[in-house]
Amino acid sequence: MNQLFDVIAAYAKQTPKREAIVTEVRTVSYAELHHAMERLSKELGLLQTQKLAIWGMNSIDWVLIDLAAKKAGITVIPIPLFFSAQQILHLLTDSAVDTIFMADVNLTLSAYHLDCVAQNHTWLHTLSEQGRIQQLLNAEQASGTFIRLNVTAPTTMDSVVPAKITYTSGSTGTPKGVCLAEDTIQSITESLSAALQSSQLGRHLCLIPFATLLENIAGIYVALNMGRSIVVGNVSHFGLVSNHEFKVENFAATVQQYQIQSVILLPQMLKAMVEYIQQFGAQAFASLKFIAVGGGKVSTDLLLQSQQLNLPVYEGYGLSECASVVSLNLPNARKIGSVGKPLPHVDVQIADNGEVVVRGNAMQGYLNEVAVDPLIHTGDAGFFDKDGYLFITGRIKQIIVSSFGRNISPEWVESNGSSEPEINQIAIFGEAQPYLSAVIYAKDNVSDGMLAQAIQKANDRMPDYAQIKQWYRSSEPFSLNNQMLTDNGKLRRNEIKKQFGQYLSLQ
Repeated sequence: MNQLFDVIAAYAKQTPKREAIVTEVRTVSYAELHHAMERLSKELGLLQTQKLAIWGMNSIDWVLIDLAAKKAGITVIPIPLFFSAQQILHLLTDSAVDTIFMADVNLTLSAYHLDCVAQNHTWLHTLSEQGRIQQLLNAEQASGTFIRLNVTAPTTMDSVVPAKITYTSGSTGTPKGVCLAEDTIQSITESLSAALQSSQLGRHLCLIPFATLLENIAGIYVALNMGRSIVVGNVSHFGLVSNHEFKVENFAATVQQYQIQSVILLPQMLKAMVEYIQQFGAQAFASLKFIAVGGGKVSTDLLLQSQQLNLPVYEGYGLSECASVVSLNLPNARKIGSVGKPLPHVDVQIADNGEVVVRGNAMQGYLNEVAVDPLIHTGDAGFFDKDGYLFITGRIKQIIVSSFGRNISPEWVESNGSSEPEINQIAIFGEAQPYLSAVIYAKDNVSDGMLAQAIQKANDRMPDYAQIKQWYRSSEPFSLNNQMLTDNGKLRRNEIKKQFGQYLSLQ
């Protein structure tokens, strides 16, 4: 990202000792960051890579490799850590990645080391078995290993080479690659920087994994573009243990230890934070000046609770297809229940069917698909109030958006569960919830224990965000007579939820 690199270079010259990246064991100044990026970009140039995938926990080296690749004009493809092995292999093949950077992992060609890694990363073992690993090189200017791959898929590049290809969580299980151009990323970086400038923010806690576009841009790029510092480390130490578990006490300790001033939270995290404050008080969070919340719908009640506790919570809205943030509440322009006003880099309209449509800062398209219309149809229903604030009311289609920001097709999970012979019928729920719930009908000769085993087998085939964590057994099958099926056999989800929601804590 050459413009951002120029900004970092200017900070390195003007205030060389200013902190840029803070970890538990070391602090990197802007001068050190600039020097490391220079060296690493030259090393990347020698590799002659075109498409670089990054795998790893949040770390200094993740930041360095991402920025250095941008400077070298290399397309970066972050690998989401929550992806299943099958989804990672799809990502690597679909994007024709020729090099993988494994952050903080040192490998050799020996099977021993590959097998050790494969204990946690079966996709890497599969690459080895398929003969797709060409060479392993320990990085000289970073902590990690470059894995050179034999690329069999044709490497056709668009006239405008994507700066980044970010893969969605895949509502149907097969993730799509969203191609983002350099100017698109720069536009959102500058727009957010300008919007936050008056808040005079200091340290930003990178709580969301960097493979998530929102943290990648709003966490790394925006903070460094503003001359701020980012606190980086294993997110599980900061509280985000998994896609459905958040240890708020770890988060509170981190905010207090590092005197964090800004952070991005998902709705479920904010809920846990509010509950923590109600029990233990808000002293640990006294340094926070800007809490951005997005990735899923935030309830108005939760926002009102946050306001009563004097928490600086600002709900926003965005999507990967528009390079993350589209609208955001700000200290001088905030309305509870809205997702704020659209930022200057985009134009937002409401279609005749109530769908939110975004023009400007659009993706180049989905990878390996035909180019898209410059109008991005979000699939979300919404409206503007008289003051220009955007409100999101739901989904045009029946995609579940969990409170951890994952888009999940209920039909995908239902189809997977129905493949188990013990499960006759299944209906999946989880909108704005931290996990998926199911209402299941099974025949009388299937015990609860047998049903639990069947659900576990189905879960084992799915990534963690699409696994069933809670279920309730219906005493009768879904049918037209009990109004739980339509006349053509489709689930009547609202009716099922009405009858069984109380048992699953569904609202």
